[in-house]
Amino acid sequence: CSICGMTLVPGDPMATADYVMRVTLEPRAPKPGQTVKFRLGILHPLTGVLVKDFAEVHDKLFHLFIVSRDMSQWYHVHPEQEKDGSFTIEQTIPTAGPGALFSDFRPMGGGPQMIVTPFSTAGFEADLSSSIPSLKPDTSLTKTADGVTVALQTTPAKLVSGEETDIPIHFVDEKTGEPVTNLQRYLGAFGHAMMLSDDMTEHVHAHPEEMLEGTAITEGGGPELTFHALFPKPGVYRIWLQFQRRDRLSTVPITVQVLRLGETA
Repeated sequence: CSICGMTLVPGDPMATADYVMRVTLEPRAPKPGQTVKFRLGILHPLTGVLVKDFAEVHDKLFHLFIVSRDMSQWYHVHPEQEKDGSFTIEQTIPTAGPGALFSDFRPMGGGPQMIVTPFSTAGFEADLSSSIPSLKPDTSLTKTADGVTVALQTTPAKLVSGEETDIPIHFVDEKTGEPVTNLQRYLGAFGHAMMLSDDMTEHVHAHPEEMLEGTAITEGGGPELTFHALFPKPGVYRIWLQFQRRDRLSTVPITVQVLRLGETA
Protein backbone atom coordinates (compact mmCIF):
# COMPACT_ATOMS: atom_id res chain seq x y z
CA CYS A 1 0.00 0.00 0.00
CA SER A 2 1.44 3.35 -1.04
CA ILE A 3 -0.25 5.05 1.92
CA CYS A 4 0.52 2.91 4.98
CA GLY A 5 3.17 0.45 3.70
CA MET A 6 1.17 -2.71 4.41
CA THR A 7 1.71 -5.68 2.10
CA LEU A 8 -1.26 -6.05 -0.24
CA VAL A 9 -2.86 -9.50 -0.58
CA PRO A 10 -5.41 -10.81 -3.11
CA GLY A 11 -8.99 -10.85 -1.86
CA ASP A 12 -12.21 -12.66 -2.69
CA PRO A 13 -15.09 -10.16 -3.08
CA MET A 14 -17.51 -12.85 -1.94
CA ALA A 15 -15.60 -13.32 1.33
CA THR A 16 -15.63 -9.74 2.58
CA ALA A 17 -18.68 -10.36 4.77
CA ASP A 18 -18.36 -10.61 8.54
CA TYR A 19 -16.53 -13.74 9.62
CA VAL A 20 -17.85 -15.87 12.48
CA MET A 21 -16.09 -15.75 15.84
CA ARG A 22 -16.16 -18.80 18.12
CA VAL A 23 -14.99 -18.02 21.68
CA THR A 24 -14.49 -20.39 24.59
CA LEU A 25 -13.34 -19.58 28.12
CA GLU A 26 -11.45 -21.88 30.49
CA PRO A 27 -12.95 -21.90 33.08
CA ARG A 28 -16.29 -21.10 31.46
CA ALA A 29 -17.30 -18.70 34.26
CA PRO A 30 -14.06 -17.29 35.70
CA LYS A 31 -14.07 -15.78 39.17
CA PRO A 32 -12.81 -12.23 39.73
CA GLY A 33 -9.02 -12.27 40.04
CA GLN A 34 -8.79 -15.64 38.32
CA THR A 35 -6.76 -16.16 35.16
CA VAL A 36 -8.91 -17.19 32.24
CA LYS A 37 -7.76 -18.75 28.98
CA PHE A 38 -9.53 -17.32 25.95
CA ARG A 39 -9.60 -19.43 22.81
CA LEU A 40 -10.74 -17.63 19.67
CA GLY A 41 -11.55 -19.43 16.43
CA ILE A 42 -12.47 -17.61 13.23
CA LEU A 43 -14.80 -19.34 10.77
CA HIS A 44 -15.07 -18.50 7.07
CA PRO A 45 -18.44 -16.83 6.30
CA LEU A 46 -19.10 -19.03 3.24
CA THR A 47 -17.65 -22.41 4.17
CA GLY A 48 -17.74 -22.40 7.97
CA VAL A 49 -14.17 -23.77 7.95
CA LEU A 50 -11.73 -22.63 10.66
CA VAL A 51 -9.47 -19.98 9.12
CA LYS A 52 -5.70 -20.48 9.47
CA ASP A 53 -4.13 -17.75 7.35
CA PHE A 54 -4.11 -14.12 8.47
CA ALA A 55 -2.41 -10.95 7.30
CA GLU A 56 -0.10 -9.14 9.68
CA VAL A 57 -1.66 -5.77 10.50
CA HIS A 58 0.25 -3.23 12.59
CA ASP A 59 2.96 -5.79 13.39
CA LYS A 60 0.50 -8.43 14.72
CA LEU A 61 -1.86 -11.09 13.38
CA PHE A 62 -4.52 -10.47 16.02
CA HIS A 63 -5.38 -7.47 18.19
CA LEU A 64 -7.69 -8.23 21.13
CA PHE A 65 -9.26 -5.59 23.37
CA ILE A 66 -10.80 -6.79 26.64
CA VAL A 67 -13.10 -4.15 28.14
CA SER A 68 -15.26 -4.31 31.26
CA ARG A 69 -18.78 -3.02 30.79
CA ASP A 70 -18.21 -0.15 33.22
CA MET A 71 -15.07 0.74 31.20
CA SER A 72 -12.88 0.73 34.31
CA GLN A 73 -10.77 -2.15 32.97
CA TRP A 74 -9.18 -2.13 29.50
CA TYR A 75 -6.54 -4.41 28.01
CA HIS A 76 -4.94 -4.50 24.57
CA VAL A 77 -3.30 -7.90 24.08
CA HIS A 78 -2.17 -10.12 21.23
CA PRO A 79 -3.16 -13.80 21.31
CA GLU A 80 -0.80 -16.44 19.94
CA GLN A 81 -1.90 -18.61 17.05
CA GLU A 82 -2.16 -22.36 17.61
CA LYS A 83 -1.50 -25.10 15.04
CA ASP A 84 -5.20 -25.47 14.21
CA GLY A 85 -5.45 -21.77 13.34
CA SER A 86 -7.22 -20.62 16.50
CA PHE A 87 -5.74 -18.02 18.85
CA THR A 88 -5.28 -18.30 22.62
CA ILE A 89 -4.29 -15.98 25.43
CA GLU A 90 -4.46 -16.00 29.23
CA GLN A 91 -5.68 -12.91 31.04
CA THR A 92 -6.73 -12.12 34.60
CA ILE A 93 -10.12 -10.46 35.01
CA PRO A 94 -9.79 -8.48 38.27
CA THR A 95 -13.41 -7.49 38.95
CA ALA A 96 -16.80 -9.18 38.72
CA GLY A 97 -19.24 -8.28 36.01
CA PRO A 98 -19.89 -8.33 32.28
CA GLY A 99 -17.46 -7.26 29.60
CA ALA A 100 -16.74 -7.56 25.91
CA LEU A 101 -14.00 -8.83 23.62
CA PHE A 102 -13.18 -6.68 20.60
CA SER A 103 -11.34 -8.84 18.07
CA ASP A 104 -9.45 -7.02 15.31
CA PHE A 105 -7.85 -9.10 12.53
CA ARG A 106 -7.70 -9.59 8.79
CA PRO A 107 -8.07 -13.09 7.29
CA MET A 108 -6.18 -13.67 4.08
CA GLY A 109 -8.56 -13.12 1.18
CA GLY A 110 -11.11 -11.30 3.32
CA GLY A 111 -11.74 -7.81 4.58
CA PRO A 112 -10.64 -6.28 7.91
CA GLN A 113 -12.76 -7.56 10.80
CA MET A 114 -13.78 -6.10 14.18
CA ILE A 115 -16.01 -8.59 16.00
CA VAL A 116 -17.52 -7.95 19.44
CA THR A 117 -18.18 -10.87 21.80
CA PRO A 118 -19.78 -10.40 25.25
CA PHE A 119 -18.71 -12.37 28.31
CA SER A 120 -19.23 -12.29 32.07
CA THR A 121 -17.49 -13.46 35.21
CA ALA A 122 -18.97 -15.60 37.94
CA GLY A 123 -20.22 -13.89 41.06
CA PHE A 124 -22.00 -11.05 39.31
CA GLU A 125 -25.46 -10.75 40.85
CA ALA A 126 -26.56 -7.24 39.87
CA ASP A 127 -28.59 -6.46 36.76
CA LEU A 128 -26.76 -5.50 33.58
CA SER A 129 -27.91 -1.88 33.71
CA SER A 130 -25.95 -1.35 36.93
CA SER A 131 -22.72 -1.89 34.99
CA ILE A 132 -23.42 0.72 32.34
CA PRO A 133 -20.98 3.57 32.94
CA SER A 134 -22.11 7.12 33.54
CA LEU A 135 -19.21 8.71 31.72
CA LYS A 136 -18.67 12.45 31.81
CA PRO A 137 -16.26 14.29 29.50
CA ASP A 138 -12.98 15.21 31.15
CA THR A 139 -12.71 18.88 32.06
CA SER A 140 -9.06 18.78 31.00
CA LEU A 141 -7.67 17.05 27.92
CA THR A 142 -4.16 17.05 29.40
CA LYS A 143 -3.06 13.89 31.24
CA THR A 144 0.17 12.57 32.73
CA ALA A 145 1.48 9.00 32.68
CA ASP A 146 4.90 7.53 33.42
CA GLY A 147 6.67 10.90 33.35
CA VAL A 148 5.04 12.13 30.15
CA THR A 149 2.40 14.86 29.87
CA VAL A 150 -0.01 14.16 27.03
CA ALA A 151 -2.28 16.89 25.66
CA LEU A 152 -5.08 16.52 23.12
CA GLN A 153 -4.69 19.77 21.24
CA THR A 154 -8.24 20.07 20.03
CA THR A 155 -11.40 21.74 21.21
CA PRO A 156 -14.68 19.94 21.98
CA ALA A 157 -16.31 21.86 19.13
CA LYS A 158 -14.06 20.06 16.64
CA LEU A 159 -15.10 16.56 17.77
CA VAL A 160 -18.11 16.07 15.49
CA SER A 161 -19.72 12.79 14.46
CA GLY A 162 -19.91 11.72 10.83
CA GLU A 163 -16.85 13.70 9.75
CA GLU A 164 -13.17 12.85 9.41
CA THR A 165 -11.51 14.42 12.43
CA ASP A 166 -7.85 15.21 13.08
CA ILE A 167 -6.83 14.75 16.72
CA PRO A 168 -3.38 16.28 17.32
CA ILE A 169 -1.56 15.13 20.45
CA HIS A 170 1.47 16.80 22.05
CA PHE A 171 3.98 14.97 24.28
CA VAL A 172 6.12 16.75 26.91
CA ASP A 173 8.51 15.43 29.55
CA GLU A 174 6.77 15.92 32.91
CA LYS A 175 9.93 16.88 34.82
CA THR A 176 11.79 19.04 32.33
CA GLY A 177 8.92 20.47 30.32
CA GLU A 178 10.87 19.68 27.17
CA PRO A 179 9.16 18.19 24.11
CA VAL A 180 9.39 14.40 23.93
CA THR A 181 11.27 13.24 20.84
CA ASN A 182 12.12 9.65 21.77
CA LEU A 183 8.83 7.78 21.42
CA GLN A 184 9.42 4.19 20.28
CA ARG A 185 7.64 2.21 17.64
CA TYR A 186 4.65 0.32 18.97
CA LEU A 187 2.45 -1.74 16.64
CA GLY A 188 3.80 -0.15 13.49
CA ALA A 189 3.53 3.46 14.70
CA PHE A 190 4.61 5.87 17.42
CA GLY A 191 1.18 5.68 19.02
CA HIS A 192 -2.10 3.83 19.06
CA ALA A 193 -5.65 4.61 20.20
CA MET A 194 -8.96 2.87 20.72
CA MET A 195 -12.07 5.07 20.95
CA LEU A 196 -15.26 3.49 22.33
CA SER A 197 -18.73 4.95 22.80
CA ASP A 198 -20.19 4.63 26.30
CA ASP A 199 -22.84 2.16 25.07
CA MET A 200 -20.10 0.05 23.43
CA THR A 201 -21.85 0.07 20.06
CA GLU A 202 -19.31 2.22 18.20
CA HIS A 203 -15.57 1.75 18.22
CA VAL A 204 -12.65 3.33 16.41
CA HIS A 205 -9.21 1.68 16.19
CA ALA A 206 -6.95 4.58 15.24
CA HIS A 207 -3.29 5.19 14.45
CA PRO A 208 -1.35 8.38 13.70
CA GLU A 209 -0.95 9.57 10.13
CA GLU A 210 2.75 8.66 10.21
CA MET A 211 2.77 4.86 9.96
CA LEU A 212 6.06 2.95 10.17
CA GLU A 213 5.11 -0.35 8.56
CA GLY A 214 7.44 -1.15 5.70
CA THR A 215 10.21 0.93 7.29
CA ALA A 216 13.11 0.17 9.63
CA ILE A 217 12.27 3.09 11.93
CA THR A 218 11.99 2.04 15.57
CA GLU A 219 12.31 5.29 17.57
CA GLY A 220 12.45 9.07 17.37
CA GLY A 221 8.74 9.84 17.56
CA GLY A 222 7.18 13.01 18.94
CA PRO A 223 6.55 15.57 20.13
CA GLU A 224 3.49 15.72 17.86
CA LEU A 225 1.25 12.91 16.66
CA THR A 226 -1.94 13.42 14.67
CA PHE A 227 -4.60 10.72 14.74
CA HIS A 228 -7.38 10.46 12.17
CA ALA A 229 -10.79 9.32 13.39
CA LEU A 230 -14.39 9.19 12.21
CA PHE A 231 -16.85 8.98 15.09
CA PRO A 232 -19.96 7.20 13.73
CA LYS A 233 -22.43 8.90 16.07
CA PRO A 234 -22.55 11.64 18.73
CA GLY A 235 -22.17 10.89 22.42
CA VAL A 236 -19.55 10.29 25.07
CA TYR A 237 -16.47 8.30 24.07
CA ARG A 238 -13.55 7.02 26.08
CA ILE A 239 -10.19 7.13 24.31
CA TRP A 240 -7.37 4.86 25.42
CA LEU A 241 -4.12 6.28 24.03
CA GLN A 242 -1.01 4.10 24.06
CA PHE A 243 2.61 5.04 23.45
CA GLN A 244 6.01 3.59 24.28
CA ARG A 245 9.04 5.43 25.65
CA ARG A 246 12.24 4.05 27.17
CA ASP A 247 10.86 0.52 26.67
CA ARG A 248 7.83 1.29 28.82
CA LEU A 249 4.32 1.04 27.38
CA SER A 250 1.92 3.66 28.76
CA THR A 251 -1.86 3.85 28.50
CA VAL A 252 -3.76 7.11 29.00
CA PRO A 253 -7.60 7.12 29.22
CA ILE A 254 -9.36 10.32 28.12
CA THR A 255 -13.13 10.85 27.98
CA VAL A 256 -14.58 13.25 25.41
CA GLN A 257 -17.93 14.47 24.13
CA VAL A 258 -18.56 14.03 20.40
CA LEU A 259 -21.10 16.50 19.05
CA ARG A 260 -23.83 16.12 16.47
CA LEU A 261 -23.22 18.04 13.24
CA GLY A 262 -24.37 21.62 13.85
CA GLU A 263 -24.45 21.20 17.63
CA THR A 264 -22.43 23.61 19.78
CA ALA A 265 -20.21 22.56 22.66
